[in-house]
Amino acid sequence: MKNNRFFAVSGIAILVGLAGCQSVGPDYIAPNFDLVGAYSPEIPVIAARQAEQGRWWESTTDPVLQSLIDEGVANNIDLKIAISRIRAAAASARGVAGANGPTIDANVDGSADRTTSSRVSGNRVDDIGFGAGIDLSWTADIWGGQAREEEVAEADYLQQVYLREDVYRTMIADIITNYIELRGAQKRLGLLQDSLDLQRQTSNIVQVRLQTGLGSELDLSRARAEVADLEATVPILQTSIDRSINAISILVGAQPGKHRDALLDTSPLPEFQSSPPIGVPADLLRRRPDVRAAELSLISATSQIGVETATLYPELTLNGSLALGATGYGSGPIVRTAMAAIGAVIDATLYDGGERRANITVAEEEAEQAFLTYRQTLLNAIEEVESAIYGYVGAVQQRDSLIASVQYHRDAFDQSRVRFVQGLSDFLDVLDSQRSLTGSLQALADAETDLELETINLYSAAGLSVEDVERYAAQEGVILING
Repeated sequence: MKNNRFFAVSGIAILVGLAGCQSVGPDYIAPNFDLVGAYSPEIPVIAARQAEQGRWWESTTDPVLQSLIDEGVANNIDLKIAISRIRAAAASARGVAGANGPTIDANVDGSADRTTSSRVSGNRVDDIGFGAGIDLSWTADIWGGQAREEEVAEADYLQQVYLREDVYRTMIADIITNYIELRGAQKRLGLLQDSLDLQRQTSNIVQVRLQTGLGSELDLSRARAEVADLEATVPILQTSIDRSINAISILVGAQPGKHRDALLDTSPLPEFQSSPPIGVPADLLRRRPDVRAAELSLISATSQIGVETATLYPELTLNGSLALGATGYGSGPIVRTAMAAIGAVIDATLYDGGERRANITVAEEEAEQAFLTYRQTLLNAIEEVESAIYGYVGAVQQRDSLIASVQYHRDAFDQSRVRFVQGLSDFLDVLDSQRSLTGSLQALADAETDLELETINLYSAAGLSVEDVERYAAQEGVILING
């Protein structure tokens, strides 16, 4: 009998000793993507004198834009939601670690009895007692399933950290994009007002010529129709301005219309004194927070395979208890008791119809999906950078061509107007040249706005520096393990 007990205790000791020595399931190995060493288009020199800075938006020379960015960082609702998700994921990780540790329960009880004799003397006995106990339970992590659970929780936590950084990246870009669209629309509106003034002057000239017998009703109708056409464009631009203002207010966490008075004052397109390092495609593995988040999802899915695999093996749970008690306070003798016990339970599922094997297969397929999502996220990031480079180069070429076009159309309009006043050309020549000049000016304003937008697209696609993530983590008390 003693030998049986010895072997049983020895077996339990061996199983406990194995706890934490191995973890079933695959260990995560970072995928090696075969990336080309450079982007397909040549990276443009955006500004030869610009310094490379990860937080390029802080170098803006526009104080209104900078204040909006600061307000967005402090109050953006999507950013606050992302921060709340980080806290929830951190609490979940703490909960997993706590659930895998020992469980201690305590109990206290008391009793009071009164016994009265049925004899004439009516003897009465009072008996008061109390008891207290502690129960301990701990499941040994023999196969590493609990360690894998903690790996899953940690990866999920870090994923939320990087998803927060991606919200930060896109929020900054959205604020600047809407601000550029606002300033671009205001510039086009100003050009339209100038064109309206010019067209009204032309209409007045035609009316004077009609009164002096040098013009015709047809020319006057055409001039007035051109004025009306330009006036019809004003509400469209004003609507675009109003929508951009409301969008900016939402992005900075404010009620629509709050910033209307400040943003209605026309300002030029913003400029930035620094730009982010574009680097090479492989750099996006570290610089793009959405790519880092996708990798952490793969890490979590890989560890989940181990969690499910551990359910195939027996589970060892150690239980212990300690109880203290005392009775007899009153008229009886005091009796003190103490009892301690320890035991072990091995729980093994003999048959489950293939459920656990099926769960492992599900985990393996989810890991495969996470890998493909990771790869797709990286490819999308590379595509965003390359498309932004193409967009920037094309926008530069378009702007330069339109600068020359505006000058030619301005010369043509001036010449046609002089010839019309001198009676050397038809009024249609004036209308055509003025319409062309107006369209060319508007196209140049659009091209300058598009160039700014393409620049921001490229800056945003380049991602954030790792130092930015670490700086946020330090500020918020986030522990970046493997980050």
